[in-house]
Amino acid sequence: MNVTKCEETPWPVIIIILLLSVHGGSSIKWLALGKSNDARVWTREACTAAKSSGLLERKQARACRATTDVMPSIVQAARDTTAVCQQAFRNRRWNCSSIERAPHYTPDLLSGTREQAFVYAMSAAAAVWRLARGCALGNLAACSCATPPRREPPSPSALTSSTSFTSKSVSFDAMSARNSFKWGGCGDDVRSASRLAKRFLQGSSPTGTGSTAKFMHAVNMHNNRAGRRAVEQSLTLECKCHGVSGSCSVRTCWRGLDSKGPSAAGARLFRKYATAAEVRAKSGSRLPPLYHHDNLLYTTKSPDYCIPDKKRGSLGTIGRQCNGSSPGYEGCEYLCCGRGHITKTREILERCQCKYISCCYSVQCKTCRSVITTYECN
Repeated sequence: MNVTKCEETPWPVIIIILLLSVHGGSSIKWLALGKSNDARVWTREACTAAKSSGLLERKQARACRATTDVMPSIVQAARDTTAVCQQAFRNRRWNCSSIERAPHYTPDLLSGTREQAFVYAMSAAAAVWRLARGCALGNLAACSCATPPRREPPSPSALTSSTSFTSKSVSFDAMSARNSFKWGGCGDDVRSASRLAKRFLQGSSPTGTGSTAKFMHAVNMHNNRAGRRAVEQSLTLECKCHGVSGSCSVRTCWRGLDSKGPSAAGARLFRKYATAAEVRAKSGSRLPPLYHHDNLLYTTKSPDYCIPDKKRGSLGTIGRQCNGSSPGYEGCEYLCCGRGHITKTREILERCQCKYISCCYSVQCKTCRSVITTYECN
C-alpha cells in the first residue's frame, strides 16, 4: 500500500502567516488618503465614507468626525510620509516603493520589520509637523501659536554658532541686558499638534485579542511616539532683532519648526532606523522597560530584499538602476547583491549652441551627440 506523506509547512512560513493575521497594518491604512483629491471637503459624512472604504479605522473615523478641520493636514502628512520615506531609502535595496500600495500593504509593512517601524514613526512625525503648521496658521480650532516658555531665551553667546539665529549686523554686547530678551512671534505649537496626532493615530485598536496582538500594537504605538518626539526635538530657536539703526535693543525669540518640513524629523528617524532594537514578547503585552522611548523597535528581522519573495514582501532588485562607480549603498555591488549588472549605453541627439539671428528673427542651433551610460542589476 502506497502512503502519501503530506509535506509539512516550514516554520518560518507559519510564523509569517501568524504575524500577518495579527499585525494587519490597519493603523497606517490612512496613508492611502494621500492619493485623494485636494479639493475634497471633509465632513462627518466624508469621514464615515473613508471608514467604509477601509482607509480609516473605527476610532480614527470617530476622531475625524470630531475634528474635521485636521483632515487636510492629515492628508498632506500622508503625502509627506511617502515622499520622505522614498527619498530616504532611494538607494537601498528596500526603496519604500511598497508604501504606494496603501491601504493594501505587502508583508514588509505588516510583519513588524524595521521598515514598518520607520513608516509608523515617520507617519506620526509628518502628522505632528503638518498639524503644528496648521495651528500656527490659524487653520485649526483646537490650537494656535505655542505658549511661550517660562524660562528666558538663551544668552546671546549661546546663539553665536546657531544657524537658526538671524539678525542684522548685531553687537552682542548691546544685547547683554536682561530686559532686551522676550518671547514673541508665533511659535509652532508642537505640544498641541502632538496631542491631536496621538488622538488620531493611536485611536487604532490591536487586531485580535491575544497577547501577541496587544504586544504588536504596543510596539506600533511606541514607534508612533518616537516619531512625535522626533518633531519635538527638531524645534529650533529663531530670533529677530528690533531697535534703531540695527542696535538690537530688543530681541524677540520663538521656537519654530525647520523650514525643510517633515524631512528634518525624517533624517533623525532614518538614523534611528539603523540602530532599531529587536523586541520579543515575554510575558503579557507590555514592552520591556529597558527600551528608550526615542528608539525604533521591531519584532521581525527583515529579508535582504535581494530577490522577489511575495511571502516576505520583497520586490527584489532585479532591473534596478545602480551606480557603477560607487562603493556605497547606491553602488552596483551592494544594490545588485553580488549578481552583477548590465551596462547600457545610448546616444542622444539634442539641439545645442543655439544663437539668435537678429536679422532674420530666427534661432539657429547645432545638433550635439551625447552618450549616456546606465547600469542595471541582473
